Amino acid sequence: MKLSIMRRLDALVGQPACFALSVLFGAFGSLLRRKASGEAHRVLFIELSEMGSTILAAPSIQRLRERYPEHAPCFVIFAKNAPSLRLLEMFDERDIFTIRDTSLFAMLIDVARFVPFCASRRIDTTIDLELFARISSILSMLSCAATRVGFDNFMGEGLYRGRQLTHRVQYNPYYHMSQNFLALVEALDEDPDAIPLIKRALPVPPMTCRVHKRPAEYDYVRGELAKLIDLSRHPRLVLINHDAGKLLPIRNWPVARFTELARRLVGLADDVVVVLVGIPDATESATEIVRAVGSPRCIDFTGRTRTLTDLVQLFLQSQLLVTNDSGPAHFASLTEIACITLFGPETSRLYGPLGARAVNIYKGLACSPCLTAINHRNSPCTDNVCLQAITVDEVFEHASRLLATHAEVAAT
Repeated sequence: MKLSIMRRLDALVGQPACFALSVLFGAFGSLLRRKASGEAHRVLFIELSEMGSTILAAPSIQRLRERYPEHAPCFVIFAKNAPSLRLLEMFDERDIFTIRDTSLFAMLIDVARFVPFCASRRIDTTIDLELFARISSILSMLSCAATRVGFDNFMGEGLYRGRQLTHRVQYNPYYHMSQNFLALVEALDEDPDAIPLIKRALPVPPMTCRVHKRPAEYDYVRGELAKLIDLSRHPRLVLINHDAGKLLPIRNWPVARFTELARRLVGLADDVVVVLVGIPDATESATEIVRAVGSPRCIDFTGRTRTLTDLVQLFLQSQLLVTNDSGPAHFASLTEIACITLFGPETSRLYGPLGARAVNIYKGLACSPCLTAINHRNSPCTDNVCLQAITVDEVFEHASRLLATHAEVAAT
């Protein structure tokens, strides 16, 4: 479904559904055995719509698995975003429940299947990672879990999604999202009546999850690259993800800037190859960049990665990724590749990748970020000055430094 349709359904159908289910929980909630603090075992994470957020949640998932090793947690996610979860290799396939969002009918069928899935897994705790999405609140109630953790709006107006949480956590817009997710897990050991939860400081958790080489996919990507460039002569690969997709085109840095950046990068050294990556929809703009650069060391690789796994295996063979604010920036944090992410409509203070070699460029205009949790990432902006303010000079400067650092490390 289109994003605009999903937003409309969330408002028109989600609000009354949340209200009705909240009333039922108020009347019959005492029938559910409320578990004592610290006894959560069979946990279901809910994170449907953001592939990047799934990666940012990895440290919190790891924290929960360490705390409650007796039972593996489960996860519910939109089917189209499930590959990002599988990248983490933290869940058995049987414990991943996917919901199709291709149509309302398909979604309703999957929601109906969700209830027996929770019953079969004896889910007693849900951790809702979504920022005020009503469908996740509905799923939390339909799970019939006795303990339900999530972000609460407390005294704020708007974005009503029922009153069903047993552990109401304050969403902190001044905390990185990885810290907000960690707060949800830590809330399980807190007094649920000590609202708003949680009343202590939390660190930004390190990203310790790593993706390793998978020979079949690694060799496939290597073979596709070899069709376009002599890898023995050009060992340094700089990936450019120039298209953030059609859902939120406001997150795109201008194509002309990427073109000039690619031109400077191929001129940096004879062993540098610029590889344009992305889905097939990005091929037209990639062709435009390649044609304008006019160098055999600037190649179009859009559409050649078959899966998300292929893309991450490409990261393992490359030295640098330059990308708009989108999922690949977070997937890169699972590898050792250096990454430059260009932020504007959203802020790196909340969504910056956790990788040790991540550089986030963000100008912090007064109007930015305009894509937020409270507007469902629905901005009125049609002129992303926040991204246009980022110059080719500063991106190239960071790229040159990171490539030089890599060369120094490789030489030692």
